[in-house]
Amino acid sequence: MRRRVQGTEHEYTLFSSKLHDRGIDPHVLALASLHQSNLHSAGEFLVNGSRAYLDVGHMELSTCETSNPYDLLKYEKAGEKIVDWARKTVEEKYLGEGQRIWAYKNNTSPDGTSYGSHENYLVKREVDFPKRFQDEIVPHLVSRMIFSGAGDILEGKYVLSPSAYLTSMVISGNTMHGTGVLNTRDEPHGDGSRFRRLHLLIGDALMNENGILLRHFTTTAILQLMEDNLLKGVPVLEDPVRDMWKNIEQTNPDKWSFELKGGKKITPMGIQRFYLEKVECIVKDDGEKKALKMWDNVLGLIENRKTKDAARKVEWLDRYLAIKEYSDKDALKDPDVEMTACKRYSELSEGRSLYHERVRAGLIDRIITDKDIAKAITAPPQDTRAALRARIADDFEVESMDWSRVTIKDKGYSREIVLNDPLENERGEL
Repeated sequence: MRRRVQGTEHEYTLFSSKLHDRGIDPHVLALASLHQSNLHSAGEFLVNGSRAYLDVGHMELSTCETSNPYDLLKYEKAGEKIVDWARKTVEEKYLGEGQRIWAYKNNTSPDGTSYGSHENYLVKREVDFPKRFQDEIVPHLVSRMIFSGAGDILEGKYVLSPSAYLTSMVISGNTMHGTGVLNTRDEPHGDGSRFRRLHLLIGDALMNENGILLRHFTTTAILQLMEDNLLKGVPVLEDPVRDMWKNIEQTNPDKWSFELKGGKKITPMGIQRFYLEKVECIVKDDGEKKALKMWDNVLGLIENRKTKDAARKVEWLDRYLAIKEYSDKDALKDPDVEMTACKRYSELSEGRSLYHERVRAGLIDRIITDKDIAKAITAPPQDTRAALRARIADDFEVESMDWSRVTIKDKGYSREIVLNDPLENERGEL
C-alpha cells in the first residue's frame, strides 16, 4: 500500500472538583506544564511533532503527520501518555495529599456534553468530493463501528459508537453539532492543488490498540482503492444514517442490518467483507498482511458469536463486559455504577483505568510495546514533515510554527519556510 499521511485529534477531559470549585481550569494548567517542559518544541508543537492546544475549553492533542496505520497507532498512544504526564504534574504541583485530577479519553460526559475525536487522511485532490466519497466510502464508515466503536452509555442506553450516535446526516460542514458522516472541511495544510484533507468526525476515542489500527488500516486501504478506481460494485445503501442509528443500539449481531437500494438487506459484516476482498489485492508487506488477517479474524469472531475472543480486540464489546462485571461486584448497588464503570474504562491513569486493568489481566490483546510508545513520545517519525519541523526548531530561532509554515529568525531577518509536502523530510536548501 502507498504511504498516506494521516493523523488524529482528541479532546481530552480533565476534571478536579478541588480546582474547578476554585475557578481553576486543569486543562489550562496541564497545557502550561507541557509547554514549559522538555517535551515542548516551538509554538504549540511538541518534540515528537504533535500539537497540543486548548480547544473549546478542552486540552486537545493532534498527532504529528504519520505515513501508515502502525505509526499512527504509536503516536496516538504516545499522546495518551503525554496528557497523563501533564495531569500528574499538575496534580503534584497544585493538589494536596489524596486529591486527584481525573483525565479521560472519551467522547461524552454523563450530562450529554460531547468531545471531539477526529481522523484526518490526505487524499488526492482529483477524486470527486463529495460524490465519490458518499458512494464508495460511506458504507464503510457507517458499518465499521462493529470493530472500531468505543461503546458508551447515552440517554440510558448502551451504544456501540458514541460519535456515530451523535451523527445526524451524511454530509455536513459543522464540527460541533449537526455533524455528518462526511465533513466538508478542507484544510490540507499543504499544497491544496494536490491534496484534500478528509476530516472525519464519526470515529470514537479508542483505548484499544487493535481498534485504532483496524480503523486506520481499513480506511487507508479503501481510500487507495478509491483513488485507483478499484471499488466497483460497492453496496449502495438506501439510508445509511437511519440504519446506522438502528444498529448502534444493538449489541446482538443478529439484529444488525442495512437496507440496500432495491430493498435487499445486508449485514455490516457483509459490507466489510466486500471491502476486505477488494483490499486483499493491494496489501504487500508483512504488517499490512497481518492487519488484513486481523480484520478477517475479527469479522469471523463477531459472525460466530465468539464474544470473549472478539472482546480482546473490539472495544465496545470489552467495555460492555467490563461494565457488567463491575456492576455484578457492586455490593452497595449504586444506581450510577454502570455509568461510573463506563467512564472509568477510559481513564488515562494506568492505576485507575478499567482498560489498563483488563490489559494487565490478559483480557485485551496489544499490538505495540511500551518501548514503541516511549520512543514516539520524544521523537517524530522520520519519514514525514514532522521530522523536518523538528530539525528546523533545533537549528533556528523559531518565531512561529504551523503544520506547513515555519517563521524563523535568520541573520536578523524573519524568513518564512513553506512545507507544502507532508511527506517531505529533508531540509535541503529550504
